[in-house]
Amino acid sequence: MTLVRPKSLRELALEHIREQIIHGTFKMGQPLSERKISEELGVSKSPVREALAQLREEGLVLIEPQKGAQVFTLTIEEVNQICDFRQVIETAAFKLALERNAALLAKDMAQIVRDMTKAQEKKDSRKYLSLDSDFHMLIFRHCDNSYLQASYERYSGKIAALRTHLSGLPQHTSLSFDEHHQMADAALQNDFAKVADLLKTHIDRTRKTYVDSLALLPKFEQ
Repeated sequence: MTLVRPKSLRELALEHIREQIIHGTFKMGQPLSERKISEELGVSKSPVREALAQLREEGLVLIEPQKGAQVFTLTIEEVNQICDFRQVIETAAFKLALERNAALLAKDMAQIVRDMTKAQEKKDSRKYLSLDSDFHMLIFRHCDNSYLQASYERYSGKIAALRTHLSGLPQHTSLSFDEHHQMADAALQNDFAKVADLLKTHIDRTRKTYVDSLALLPKFEQ
């Protein structure tokens, strides 16, 4: 029998704040109050402060002297850099996954696409976006390279939060879903060239739509 260690207050605060950012409850640029979060969770400020420090390392939170903490924001140049990173690392991981675990990759991707379809039918956007993140993580789970996986996981929270932000744009999610479906089909066919083209189209839309998405950001007093 394996005993499960209870989560510390810091871990509970960390999970709570991270999820609120990823799912868009805490908006990009929004100030974060240690007091309000600690009252909401029923804990002291110390674990909240520790959680915010960890989220700063993950790139999800900015902490400035005299200003406190706020959810990250991104310049257009930073979004371009994230897209460059994703383009390179996901393409490399997908190539390895097709070489090493093509059948299992295709099976798991097909299942996630089915689950995404159900989430869309139920209009469950949070579930859909979570599955979207799972779809891309599958590439790294099946590439059999822990260094590639760890590199992606380091920024996966920020990528997921950006994904949530962009989901508010007209047609972005429907176009994205079509590409997930096509990527799953390409994986089944073990067609890397098609996968690479689809990934480029998929990720490049983030570059193109982020400028439009800036109008969706609420303005917060600093």
